[in-house]
Amino acid sequence: MSQLKEIILPKELEESIVVLWYKELGEFFEEEETLVEVQTEKVTFEVPAPFSGVLSEIKVKRGETATGGEIIATAQIAKTTV
Repeated sequence: MSQLKEIILPKELEESIVVLWYKELGEFFEEEETLVEVQTEKVTFEVPAPFSGVLSEIKVKRGETATGGEIIATAQIAKTTV
C-alpha cells in the first residue's frame, strides 16, 4: 500500500509565489531533485524534493502564493527495495 506524504514549503522562505513545477501529477521524482521553483520578494529559490515519490496532488499552483511551512503538494512515497 502506498503512503502519502506532504511536501512543505521551507519555513525560511516566508511568502513565496510558485513560479514553476518541474513535475506534473503522476510523475516520479528523486530525493533532492528540484521539484518546484518559488520566488520571494528578494530571491528565486529551487525547492528540492524531500524524498523520492510520485506527485499526487499540487495544492499551490503556478502563480499562487504560499507561506513558509505551508503544504504545497502531496506525493506517494516511492517503494524502496532492500
